[in-house]
Amino acid sequence: MKVKNNFLPSPKRLSRWNYCVKKFMEFCKRTDLHGFKYIAMEELTATESNLQAKILKVVSFARSVWGLAVFISVICAAFFVITAYRWYARNPIVTVIESTQGAIWDVPFPAVTICDLNMISRRAALAFSTNITLPENITSDFIFKTLKFAPLIHSSIYADSSQMRDLHKLQDVLDLNDMSIENLFRLLSPMSSCSNLIERCMWKNTLYRCEQIFQHIFTGVNLCCTFNYYAVDDPDNEIRSFRFPTPRRVASCGYQTALTTILKTDPTDYYSTSFASLGSLVFVDNAYNVPDLDSSVRMANPATEVMIAVLPERTYTTSGIKSFRAEERNCYYNDEIQLANFRYYSFHNCMALRKVQILMKTCNCVPFYFPQKDYGRICNFHDIECLEKVINPARLNDNGENDNNHKNDDQNNLVNCMPECEHFDYPLEVALGRLSKHIPLSATAFFDNIVLENRSVVNVFFNDLVATRYRRDVYLNWQNILAAFGGLLSLMLGFTLISGFDFVLFFSFKVIYDSISRLFIGDEHYNSSFTGHKGFILNIEEHKTDNWAKKAKKTKFHEVMEKKNQLERHTNRY
Repeated sequence: MKVKNNFLPSPKRLSRWNYCVKKFMEFCKRTDLHGFKYIAMEELTATESNLQAKILKVVSFARSVWGLAVFISVICAAFFVITAYRWYARNPIVTVIESTQGAIWDVPFPAVTICDLNMISRRAALAFSTNITLPENITSDFIFKTLKFAPLIHSSIYADSSQMRDLHKLQDVLDLNDMSIENLFRLLSPMSSCSNLIERCMWKNTLYRCEQIFQHIFTGVNLCCTFNYYAVDDPDNEIRSFRFPTPRRVASCGYQTALTTILKTDPTDYYSTSFASLGSLVFVDNAYNVPDLDSSVRMANPATEVMIAVLPERTYTTSGIKSFRAEERNCYYNDEIQLANFRYYSFHNCMALRKVQILMKTCNCVPFYFPQKDYGRICNFHDIECLEKVINPARLNDNGENDNNHKNDDQNNLVNCMPECEHFDYPLEVALGRLSKHIPLSATAFFDNIVLENRSVVNVFFNDLVATRYRRDVYLNWQNILAAFGGLLSLMLGFTLISGFDFVLFFSFKVIYDSISRLFIGDEHYNSSFTGHKGFILNIEEHKTDNWAKKAKKTKFHEVMEKKNQLERHTNRY
């Protein structure tokens, strides 16, 4: 056995860089992250042969390659994790299909609004022009002809210069007779009574007088009749006996289980319409939405039976959504924002209010059909030029004005509209059939004493017993982050919870403890704790060659001497 007993001078204090490299190599040896252990592969000593020196170069090259591979993996993992987090931060809320088997009785039945395609009744216009008080320079025939294009006041079809001039004269006549625009269109509408258009009504296989379940409402300038409508708190509501505090619901499906109506059309009374057709418009929308041309609409022509199948959908939110600001979740709750005198907030109602605000700011008036009458001055025919500039922005260029004036007119004061967080949707499927006058219908009381000429039958019902239920949930939570980030780190680095615990344990306890030891104890004692007694270097390979490292066998002499030493220690103690 050969032992070198060379007394070494005190080692120099390790630089910070060398200390970090040393600790990193220690971490590479102990961690189970992919590739790190190959960076710390054991090298051969410098006293080896030439062949072993060549092997040393190969090992050094392999360590460099593995170090580069690990570095690239760490960079890629960091890039993917940051990209995923940014995506989650931009989209903190996700909407998913929770079930396609939701119960339909959890979804309110939609509002059904029926409008005649004929906006001005010929008989009503003739009676109005005959009975109204006129100035000396205006005739009843002029009034009768002018009433034909009166609906252009709030139409996307703009009037020409001669029509505008005539409408101004019509407004002078209305002012002379102290008549409002709303009263004018009520008098001229063919639906001054709902029974004029809706001849028979059946709800859940029970016959009702149509006035009992339908009420009047303006859809633009067109006076219509609506069923199950709850958008506005109306103290003058026409329905008294059969009005419920909340929208109606159904617990069954099929065309005979909900609303069925018979509509009648009078072609001889048509005087002003924007459709090249006869019949009625049927709007199907949320009971808390104001019906307008933005709502889902279907047409019912004479001599047809229309089957409107509703496929209800419900979207609800989890409790965690409310912790986000409205701008972050990009939606409002129904009771979070109050719009005019609407019962609940909805994106549909908000956009209707926004249009009115634009009219108010541009023309200083509001449409007569807007639910809140005290919102401002009611627009009349004297405002038609301004109204057309708002409804048809292309007209601004015709008048030589800047097209951006309307768009940039203090938009910050307009209501900010966002979708509802929780809402009901009603996609529609429509089937059509032709009515026949020769089919016997005496067995059905619904068709008693009904002549099917110029009639149409409209059925609105739920198509199935189940509804689709959507859930809006928080996507940026600890479960999703753990799953997403854990998957990325595991793919790129083989990261696990155990390796993470080892990382924290090593760098938070061992490295800190070693650093404190170097600071207070000194490098000499710190290094001696790892190298043995100072001044002795053992050539292990040489010792192995001489079999010095083998465990020595105890002899009987050794046992006697050991007992003697124990006895002496015991005697000295006392």
